Amino acid sequence: MKLNNEQIQSLALGVAQTLSTQDGIELYRMKTAQAERIMNFNSNFGKRAYCTAGIRLDFYTDSKFFTFSYDNAQSTSSRVWYYFTLFINGEETALIGEENATACAGSYRVELPGGKNRITLFFPNLFRTRITGVELSDGAFFERVTPKRRLVLHGDSITHGYDAKSAANSYANRVAYALDAEIFNFAIGGAMFNMRMVDTSTDYNADAVVVAYGSNDWNKRPTKQAFSENCSKFFEALMPLHKNVPVFVILPIWRFDCQKERPVAFEDARAEIARIASGYENTRIIDLSKDIPQDLAFFTDGLHPNDDCFALYAQGVLKQIKL
Repeated sequence: MKLNNEQIQSLALGVAQTLSTQDGIELYRMKTAQAERIMNFNSNFGKRAYCTAGIRLDFYTDSKFFTFSYDNAQSTSSRVWYYFTLFINGEETALIGEENATACAGSYRVELPGGKNRITLFFPNLFRTRITGVELSDGAFFERVTPKRRLVLHGDSITHGYDAKSAANSYANRVAYALDAEIFNFAIGGAMFNMRMVDTSTDYNADAVVVAYGSNDWNKRPTKQAFSENCSKFFEALMPLHKNVPVFVILPIWRFDCQKERPVAFEDARAEIARIASGYENTRIIDLSKDIPQDLAFFTDGLHPNDDCFALYAQGVLKQIKL
């Protein structure tokens, strides 16, 4: 039994908009109007807006097998690898993708145990792709998992998922799974505090919001005034959309070059973000400095967490998010 595009969409989480054609369906984590606004001020960011970070199929079925196929996988960053991560009944079962993407298309089939099973398929963090088919046994039951809560995430490359090859290992997806949450991941690798990153056109009815910018601001903002103004304007745009829910603000974590001279010292940048964010009653500051070792062994390049670091990052966040 091959599911149609509408049925595939009905099993997906973290999807703000779709593009459905006779060739398949693309699932978008943000509305195309917001992605295009981002494209208009930074074309690289705009490309990254179309990747599938935070999106997953998550459903129950009594099918005897699960098959999915995809094509048109496109890199949205300098990374050349992509992987879907498949869980069956909460256990990671397979990575499906390519280390050095060349074919950019594929399919995967797995036989399922008897009875009702939970199928969770995390989409690649750093690639854009199209689903061309999902198949189940003829007459099989299927129903999307209904998470208990919904989170909206804003941030830079770490929230986006760099450099977790298994999409499930990013801190965003770890937190989503642990909290039984659907996430809308609006993070963009390389992004800084910028009011244009906020989608003011709609309310995603979030139970909580997570914000994690600042590392790129510290490295690239030309003046202390620019750093503070952009941070302030971002929160001025964001907070009216989420007046009655907690907004968790994660301060930038250690990076290998944080002792370099910049217009704002790294620790002063962290303190300034905390000061500005704390001006709102519903913000909560998360400081992971005691959770993340200042050790290159926990980073792929001195900037981006590896899987071990992402595990610690997620644990630190989960200790402080109370919903």
